[in-house]
Amino acid sequence: MILSFISVENEKLLNSIDVVREFPEVFPDDVPGLPPKRELEFSIDLIPGAGPVSISPYRMAPAELSELKKQVEELLEKQMIRPSVSPWGAPVLLVKKKDGGVRLCVDYRQLNKLTIKNKYPLPRIDDLMDQLRGATIFSKIDLRSGYHQIRVKEEDIPKTAFRTRRFIEGFSKIVMPLTQLTRKDHPFIWTEECERSFQELKEKLTSSPVLILPDPNKSFEVYCDASHQGLGCVLMQDRQVVAYASRQDMNLNVVIASDFISCGMTTITSDFLEMVKQKQVQDMRLNKVRELLGSEKAEGFEQDMDGILRYKGRICIPQDEELKKLILEEGHKSKLSVHPGMTKMYQDLKKMFWWNGMKREIAEYVASCIVCQKAKVEHQKPGGLLQMMEVPEWKWDSITMDFVVGLPRSAKNCDSIWVIVDRLTKCAHFLPMNIKWSLEKLTQLYIKEIVRLHGVPSSIISDRDPRFTSRFWQSLHQALGTKLRLSSAYHPQTDGQSERTIQSLEDLLRACILDHLGNWEEMLPLVEFTYNNSFHASIGMAPFEALYGRKCRTPLCWFKEGESVMVGPEIILQTTEKVKQIQERMRAAQSRQKSYADKRRKPLEFSEGEHVFLKVTPTTGVGRAIKAKKLNPKFIGPYQILKRIGPVAYQIALPPFLSNLHDVFHVSQLRKYIHDPSHVLESEAVQVKENLTFEKQPVSVADKKVKQLRGKSINLVKVIWDEITNEATWELEERMKDQYPYLF
Repeated sequence: MILSFISVENEKLLNSIDVVREFPEVFPDDVPGLPPKRELEFSIDLIPGAGPVSISPYRMAPAELSELKKQVEELLEKQMIRPSVSPWGAPVLLVKKKDGGVRLCVDYRQLNKLTIKNKYPLPRIDDLMDQLRGATIFSKIDLRSGYHQIRVKEEDIPKTAFRTRRFIEGFSKIVMPLTQLTRKDHPFIWTEECERSFQELKEKLTSSPVLILPDPNKSFEVYCDASHQGLGCVLMQDRQVVAYASRQDMNLNVVIASDFISCGMTTITSDFLEMVKQKQVQDMRLNKVRELLGSEKAEGFEQDMDGILRYKGRICIPQDEELKKLILEEGHKSKLSVHPGMTKMYQDLKKMFWWNGMKREIAEYVASCIVCQKAKVEHQKPGGLLQMMEVPEWKWDSITMDFVVGLPRSAKNCDSIWVIVDRLTKCAHFLPMNIKWSLEKLTQLYIKEIVRLHGVPSSIISDRDPRFTSRFWQSLHQALGTKLRLSSAYHPQTDGQSERTIQSLEDLLRACILDHLGNWEEMLPLVEFTYNNSFHASIGMAPFEALYGRKCRTPLCWFKEGESVMVGPEIILQTTEKVKQIQERMRAAQSRQKSYADKRRKPLEFSEGEHVFLKVTPTTGVGRAIKAKKLNPKFIGPYQILKRIGPVAYQIALPPFLSNLHDVFHVSQLRKYIHDPSHVLESEAVQVKENLTFEKQPVSVADKKVKQLRGKSINLVKVIWDEITNEATWELEERMKDQYPYLF
């Protein structure tokens, strides 16, 4: 196996390294050819019954075809690939690398679907980090062209084949009748139209016209034709055919021959050039450049035949805000650009235009676009560094609580579990309850199971469940002297202790019921016993031991009486030392958690008076999100920040139609609003729920069908949720009639 050595120093210093000089054959500049045959070779094991898969190749521009040919010839020369007549076939594509080059990739996704997966476990990151403890020197190695250093088994080589092809003029229209026969639930009836389509297709396959090779230095002509069956276009050069394209997509409004002219220059209208020419004459700075044409001070500048000043072939745009705004809007908001990002927009515009500070102004324009701010997802680390809570001073001094709901109703009419956890010892109580119980009954349960055993806590951390935000609950704890610490809206991470405990509880309940086939309420005491006697890494012991200062007696462990006898002062001293030990371990665990979490986050702060957007998620009225949510705004607003509440929470001014929401939000739910004088802000009355989702209303019913399931007929309707995007889902007709009778 050939290794590639990586150093932070200059590459020219590699030869000065002793190990590189001693083993030059291990560190070559390139992989010379096929690896030798070894005991371990790469095999492709298929699912029983799987047959060959052949996928049509992707189209490429001439420049890409040239690069593809170059790389294929290099691989052929090194004998890493060979000509093939395999029934298998996968498409290839070129992917840009960080250094500006391109990498040849084969799209084996369809082949992967037929393979037997090797579920090899990945090592845990925290285990790897623990192994680095005490190390002072760190290094890394990389395999040079590692993909080509593993030999494929001889019998599996045909499965790795890839291929190319040519096109037939108007293919989509010709095969339309045949395509209809392949649709699901469509009867297979061979008509005269199908026969004509079949005969014409045979003729085209045997007598396709000769296509010329395109010349990127000459102009192209695109001829388009559309009908109710499909769209087609022909790309021509010097009155000869270069390529054909066809589609059956009736929503395709614009066909662009990007496979051939993606890198070419776009023709600019004469009206625009005349306006640029007039603006250039009025610009004093560009007039000085004209006077210096031909000198070193004006290197790169020239004047074309039309009298327009250019810089390295690009049109010089004068310092005219109206003209630059026109260019920026065309490059960002037109139907052929559709709000590109800063980098793409700059790369597109710089091919034709140039002005001082162009990249900076494009970045500012894109950042201040109100549509982009509302619609685009942030591809960055979420805002707000992890804020750790203080370690409690004593047992059951600070607790967390949450609910597990939606469980099957038990014999005692319970359908939920109240989870209460001590933050210091991690000791938990799981209390069965009914979701409809009154607050008075919940209070009695709380006093009986928590206060009776552990006393009154000084603080309770919870989410914003209506039970915890009610006046009765707040008045009760105000009288008891307990401080309620509620999480910010739609940020359950605040009560991460309860969330993590609930995960363990659900796993234990599931396993217990599968093993013993009992009612979940009957198993709950055993689950609580198991949880409290399970080792917790953050405190280095089980919750029972942390709470009582000794290990719990279980059926697997017995302690002899009189084995350990301590007097009062010794017990107090040992208990105090154990609490200090737990606190130190918790601080160490919190420090480790913060270190890991902050690597995936970024600091984000706002000032009072600034405006921000609020992150939301659209849902349907039938209780689930739909595909159309991808085409809805990701943010609403902007709204003004009223006050900063803690390091990573802010109070914002919500409009009246959002009065049902708590007005304090974690910084990760906010996006900074970048102001622009052209913005016209209209507040849409979207009714957002407390979990930051808003309900979309259906527009119409487009279709109906009856589905057979286990001998029963189920009536379904196709519901349109968005007229513009035509996004739709199949729903139960009965449910839609109940919730949206106006559709029927």
